[in-house]
Order: sequence, then C-alpha cells, then structure tokens
Amino acid sequence: MPRLESPSSINTFKQCKRKYYYTYKLELPRKDSIATLTGKAVHDSLENFFKIDIGNINKNNYNTLLRHELMGLFNNSWTKALPNLLNLQIDKETIRNYYQDCFQMLNNFINDFLSTLSSIINGSSFQEAFNKLKPKTEVYFQSDQHQVRGYIDAILNFNNEIYIIDYKTSSRDDVSEEYELQLAIYALMFKEKHNKLPDKLGLHFLRHGTKKFLEVTPDLVEKAKRECELIQLKTTSDNIDDYEKNPGPLCKWRNGQCDFYDVCFSQKKLGDYQEKLIQINKAS
Repeated sequence: MPRLESPSSINTFKQCKRKYYYTYKLELPRKDSIATLTGKAVHDSLENFFKIDIGNINKNNYNTLLRHELMGLFNNSWTKALPNLLNLQIDKETIRNYYQDCFQMLNNFINDFLSTLSSIINGSSFQEAFNKLKPKTEVYFQSDQHQVRGYIDAILNFNNEIYIIDYKTSSRDDVSEEYELQLAIYALMFKEKHNKLPDKLGLHFLRHGTKKFLEVTPDLVEKAKRECELIQLKTTSDNIDDYEKNPGPLCKWRNGQCDFYDVCFSQKKLGDYQEKLIQINKAS
C-alpha cells in the first residue's frame, strides 16, 4: 500500500535517502531540538492569535491590545515548551537567547499585521478589518490522487485572491528549492480540493520580517506532481541498501547534528533500537 507522503518527507528523501529510510521506513525515534521546540512555540502563538476574542477591541485600543494578546499567547506557549527545552541540557543563556529571538520574530509579525490593518481600517469597524485579514490556520489537506498530505500554516482570502502562506523561522530568507517544492505541493493539493489554483504562494520569514511570493504556474504544479510520483516509485523497497547516505554539511554542524549521525557513522548500532525494530517487524 502506498505511503502518504508530505512535503517534509519528500524533501528529506531528496536531501538524504538514508535519513528518509530511518525516519519514515523504520520510524526510528527522533530527538527534540531547540529549533523545533521554539519554532513550534512561535507557530502555535500565530495559530492561536487568530482565535482570540476581539469583542472588546476597537479602533482606539487595537494597537496595544493585539500586541498584548500575541505576546501573552507566546509566553503561554513558551511556558509549555520550557520543560522539554530544559531536558535538552542546553545552558540557560542559550535558551534565553532563543526566547528573545522568538519574541522579536513575533514582534516583526505584529508590526506587519498592524501596518496592514491600519491601511484598511478606514471606513469599517475594527472587527470587520481584523476579520478581513484573518486567515484559516493549520489547514489539513490530503490528496489521495497524488498520495501526499500536509498542514498549511495560513490560507487567506483577501480582496478575492487566495493566499497560501507558510511561516518560516529560519536564519535566512532565501526561497530555497525545498521551500519552493513545499509550496508547489500545497498548490497541488489546494487545486485538487477546490478545483482551482491559489493566486499567491508566500513565505513569511519571521526573523527578517520579510514576505516573498512565488508565481503560481502550471510548470510549478507539474513539478509537484512529478515529485509525488517519483517518491512513490523510489521508496517501494524496504532494503536499507537502496537508500544511500549523502554525507555533507547537514550531517553535523557547529551546534548540532542529524538525529541519525551516530547510526550512520557507527557510533551507534541499529541494534540499539531493538525494541523499536521488533515493534516495526510485528506491525509489518
């Protein structure tokens, strides 16, 4: 039976086939990282921001209250993440620095949001203007035709145009091939569900306070289709030898390493995951 892939799994396969094998074939456990934990806190804050009660907010106080709401949501998300962050055994100064980075990312977001809000609020109530900029968040899509699924951070219908937006907390604001493919797959799934393409595909780089958009073209969607087809063709095998390693800078870097670095470079053996492998074999 074909596996339901995702933009993340497809990009993992393209990056390193062995990492794909360990992650999606063997489903070996992966460690939390400070980047994933703090990134989730930021994403959760943005998702919940558009669920707040705006009944007591108006044109006179929205600038202050919306900032307060978002930062309050972030502090709640951070508090929930903190036990797992401390379990990483990272020094507290590093954790504080990540907190400040995330706080600044959300400050960049709210500055941009308030600027847009102020440009459209004339002639309408605060609630009308806010709802005009309110996207659907964490929207799940699944394509049975192309065997792919994923969650879209935000889908905004603004001035009769559909925007698909993905929030990024990365250190660079480049539109990489991986990001382009991710958005292309989102467009493909959106078209299958709604029988039309979105008008804009965007990346909101929160660290930099920048947005970058891709043109939605037939070629972009065809590329997504091809990659969805190829991943199914190339992952039928369960033999580890069919998933070669791709040694490079993504194996180990200044302050981290791939989850499977120790296995790939013989500091750890697959037998160390024996209990997990037994469960996998029983399931199959």
